[in-house]
Amino acid sequence: MKKLYLWIEMIFMFLVIPVLYFYELIPVHKAIPLVLVFIYCLFIIYKDKNFDRNILKIKRDYPWQEFLFKGFALLIVSSLWVYVFRADVFFHLPRNNFWIWLTVILSYPIWSAYTQEFIFRAFFFHRYKSLFSNPLVMLLINAICFALAHIIFRNWLALIFTFIGSLIFSYTYLRNKSLNAVFLEHSLYGNIIFTNGLGIYFYLPM
Repeated sequence: MKKLYLWIEMIFMFLVIPVLYFYELIPVHKAIPLVLVFIYCLFIIYKDKNFDRNILKIKRDYPWQEFLFKGFALLIVSSLWVYVFRADVFFHLPRNNFWIWLTVILSYPIWSAYTQEFIFRAFFFHRYKSLFSNPLVMLLINAICFALAHIIFRNWLALIFTFIGSLIFSYTYLRNKSLNAVFLEHSLYGNIIFTNGLGIYFYLPM
């Protein structure tokens, strides 16, 4: 009975809500359900005595070199892509709206990256581990759910990038057993794409 409830809960939060938003059947800003789902997940984790609280603690031994190397690779590859295919938005925000860009890169880690990583990594991998006997299947389902959460942006690039990003973030989370490690990585990569122009696929319906 508990597994049935967990399946229903997972399908509702990670499939039904994004699809309802895609078809514009929820008449509120997309940030509202994100906050509500985050609060619900936080409540569940707070009550769960089996959740490892060490995952939430700040640590000193984050793989900074790995983050920076992957971040540099992302910056080069994604910037080249934007320059070739969308030169009109190449580093558009920092060049034309510096204060808006600064607001985005300072606020994005808190209101988006942290909440997403808490929901899709800390909550998801703890809450639904009993539903998957195969860790690889769980990893792929998690990536699909993370990508579907971005269906509201109405373009395939957002889905492709977030599917791949989810696999990277999940690897970091499971390897380091740290929410803050994956939060820092997500924040770095997110701010890169909002800086070089690729972020246009994550805040404007195409």
